[in-house]
Amino acid sequence: MKVIGIDLAGKETNPTGMAVLTEEDLSVSTLGSDDEILSECKDNHPDVVAIDAPLNFPVEGSFREADSELISRGHRVLPPSLGGMKFLTERGIRLAEELREQGFEVIEIHPRTSGKILFETPDREEWIRELEKHGWKLGEDVSEHEVDAALTALTGLLYLKGEFEKVGEKEEEIIIPRESLRVL
Repeated sequence: MKVIGIDLAGKETNPTGMAVLTEEDLSVSTLGSDDEILSECKDNHPDVVAIDAPLNFPVEGSFREADSELISRGHRVLPPSLGGMKFLTERGIRLAEELREQGFEVIEIHPRTSGKILFETPDREEWIRELEKHGWKLGEDVSEHEVDAALTALTGLLYLKGEFEKVGEKEEEIIIPRESLRVL
């Protein structure tokens, strides 16, 4: 099983974190353009591409049902159509469509929620320590975008293993881990 996790930036000129994860190995990098992202996906042949970005807009109002459900569970989620989030959502939709046209399965992830579920903390430094305890090394100079991409990829791996929950309605689902990694 191989997963690509993408912590997508709203603009191609800003850093996008990417993680390539198998059960044995994790590598992270920083990319920019959609072309770079698409090229990495083609070269790596993942079973699923997990993206940290809204992949659709709400039908009405500010939040999708998935966003509202995560908020009701105590997670912090921003509205997909708010300010800079609008650019991120538009880019996420565009990239997901291109990836799906190329035959990739694409899922939406919210890594801060995944981190809180998997490691019972929103602290990225703790996520790094926990990933390393499970054999996945991120390296010394890892960026927050790369850490979020790693959590996105890990959630994608759990998705492939059936250890996930879908939050929200069809076509706007966010995939979250079923339970703490400490018990898996």
